[in-house]
Amino acid sequence: MYKLLLIVAILPALAFGLTPFRPCRDGGPIPASVNIEGCTLLPCRVVSGSPLIAHATGIRSPVATPTVKAHIVARLLGLDVGFRIPEDLADACAVGITGASCPLSVGQEFDYTLNYAMTLPLTGITAQVEVGLTAADGSLITCIEIDAQIEA
Repeated sequence: MYKLLLIVAILPALAFGLTPFRPCRDGGPIPASVNIEGCTLLPCRVVSGSPLIAHATGIRSPVATPTVKAHIVARLLGLDVGFRIPEDLADACAVGITGASCPLSVGQEFDYTLNYAMTLPLTGITAQVEVGLTAADGSLITCIEIDAQIEA
């Protein structure tokens, strides 16, 4: 039964080249789809120092907000490894949001693209990576998690 559910969950992602993902552990809305270039199965292969290009489509803002901040958290065995997105990429209104512009209104739909060459402190591991967007009031606009095999 579980194998059937897994196949049903993964098959659409394979057919359309999308990346499977999970909602974040703290909840929050999820996008309609996610495509991490080169990744159709988890764990995604992430090479430290190489560009990671991820497209999330169909994000619908649950709140009105003048600003949107992007965040990335990498965890190993549930522990935060201290990786943070650089400030020049954290302002999602300036870098990443397409199909809309800030300020966002309640229910406004948009897409988000992350294009970043991550230099990660650990290699040869599988980490849980959380990527999300946060409104000015601190509420989550969207948040997903993936498993990433970090390579040198």
